[in-house]
Amino acid sequence: MAAERLGQPPPIVQSMILADHVHRDSITNKKFILGTYNSVVADKFPYPKSLCLYLAITNSHGPLLLRIRLIDVDDQQSPVYETAYPVELRDPNNVYELTIGAAVVFPDAGDYRLQLYAGNELLRELRLRVVLAGPRPEPPQEL
Repeated sequence: MAAERLGQPPPIVQSMILADHVHRDSITNKKFILGTYNSVVADKFPYPKSLCLYLAITNSHGPLLLRIRLIDVDDQQSPVYETAYPVELRDPNNVYELTIGAAVVFPDAGDYRLQLYAGNELLRELRLRVVLAGPRPEPPQEL
């Protein structure tokens, strides 16, 4: 696959955060990032999980195709999740805040990489560890 270059400096990703939820206040337009994490505890596999990704991007020079990929740490398997979002981020002086939701299914425990691309150019990457939950302790016996 030929590399698709942007033709201008790539956008700057000021923030890329995984969270349970991002709330936007309708009066102030402020974002509240709730329940940040970098690991997932699964009770079984395959394990379905909803991801919420908060992005703050600046230095953009026009329309972009943002791509999100979730892959195993060594990129040996097919992507767990992959999608593309066309966005209009025309003013390089603005900071654009985006929230992207994704329903993914983790096939197994291990380390994963959540990647953000503009076209085919990697902008930022997060590590995400997925572990199997240990046995739950027995509740205390009543006497």
